[in-house]
Amino acid sequence: MKKLKQFWRASLLFRRITAIAVFVLAALLVYLGSHIPRAISLPADDLNARSAARVTEEQIVIARPQIAPGDLVLSYVGSRNEVASIWIENAILEDQSQHLLFPGSAVPAPARIGYTPASAPSSPANSNDTCHTTIEIRRTAGSAPVDALKLYQTDQTAGDQRFRQLVLDAGASTMEIEFHTDSPSEGAMNLPGCRKLLTVGDNTPIDLPPIPVHMLVHGGSIDLHFNPSNPAVPIFTGADQTFEAVSLGDGALRGSSLQIVSTGRSIAPQLDVRASHGTGGLTFSRLKLGADNLKLDIGRDSEKALAYSKGSSLYNYDLVAAIQKNPILSFAFAAILTPALWKWVKKTCFPTAAKRVRKPARPPA
Repeated sequence: MKKLKQFWRASLLFRRITAIAVFVLAALLVYLGSHIPRAISLPADDLNARSAARVTEEQIVIARPQIAPGDLVLSYVGSRNEVASIWIENAILEDQSQHLLFPGSAVPAPARIGYTPASAPSSPANSNDTCHTTIEIRRTAGSAPVDALKLYQTDQTAGDQRFRQLVLDAGASTMEIEFHTDSPSEGAMNLPGCRKLLTVGDNTPIDLPPIPVHMLVHGGSIDLHFNPSNPAVPIFTGADQTFEAVSLGDGALRGSSLQIVSTGRSIAPQLDVRASHGTGGLTFSRLKLGADNLKLDIGRDSEKALAYSKGSSLYNYDLVAAIQKNPILSFAFAAILTPALWKWVKKTCFPTAAKRVRKPARPPA
């Protein structure tokens, strides 16, 4: 310690380097104090505005969604003028549907299955209505928990009044899918969207009777398309022309976090929203299927979250601003600490010439 004091007194360069290091450290502390991640209360409009995944480029990933066996993952109940189609990868028909639709046939290997309109939809004659399709996707009993639920879009040709798309991928979990198409009035099965074709693998499509169809998908994507039967009667909402009839879960879904990630590049997520510690997760709802992006709402009242974009916190607690707003602390910094620091720097790094010039040695007696 004694040698360090002697070195401090003897070396002006060391003192100046130390002063510079103090200033650098102070600047770093000011920066960090102005960028302390802060949890925000949900829902937040500006955060919801960022929750858009661009078609073909990005996907929404909900981490560890709270989906118990048998619970809904996604649901849709069709309305007037809406026509739904579905394509499922790596799927098989459930035993009952398999025996009913293909009696006596062997159980096929998993394949691509399509549930599509039997012909191009046309405008209804008088009622301006269509048959209504219902789709329910559930986690199968006994299947592995859903580690991450991915939502995205792959088709770039949607257009303002053509169709809206949603692709769902639950990873290794097995999903049970039920869909059926019903007439809005008894006996009116000649309306657009009533007749459906079921295509299993490379087999010839079959004209389905109006019955529910059940199937299982493991490790495959589920591709949903929605379009108006009559383009002159809109089914989309607002200036962004979004389709909002598809629900996550039974109206909402909870998970630990949400990310919007690039589908082609390994870069930091465009958006990373994490539930605050001890809050039990976040609620995700109100899917909005646009022509060129996919959005949803994040959070509900009483929930809080930390949000990041490309690794940087979006909402920060500014300690420096808080100090400036406090009259006592701001006075202490401005009137005491800052002048004292400057005085120490002047004394340490810029001593007077008289103190720096060494006295000549006395001649020997």
